[in-house]
Amino acid sequence: MSYIKPIVNNLVKKYNTNDPFELADYLNVTIKYWNFPLEIKGIYQYEKRNKFIYLNKHLSHHEKLYVCGHELGHAILHTKINCTFLKHHTLFSTNKFENEANLFCSYLLISDETLQQFSSYPLEQIAAIFCIPIEFLLIR
Repeated sequence: MSYIKPIVNNLVKKYNTNDPFELADYLNVTIKYWNFPLEIKGIYQYEKRNKFIYLNKHLSHHEKLYVCGHELGHAILHTKINCTFLKHHTLFSTNKFENEANLFCSYLLISDETLQQFSSYPLEQIAAIFCIPIEFLLIR
């Protein structure tokens, strides 16, 4: 999974943003909001050379950021594989694709430099500060 960090760094540098919504726009990934059951946070879909991210419209602002980042990871790393992001399964999944998308999102939302600035903080506190699941930090 060492190839993921350079991909994220190149995207952030090229488009001058780490915002998953802005990156999706630059990369022609369509984002739509859907009335999913609460256990489904988001879905990535590839259909006829088009990329779609569907986000649960009931998510908080911070949840939308990390779910979009996760699904964008699928769009970039696993372009032709349709994936779902489930509340109770994905964050703890041993599934290679889900772990890679989580790592992509982690690098996207928190740079190494930022993480270094908070290195004296417990991981739980860093996760709370950045409003992301602690699992995104544990995989780094």
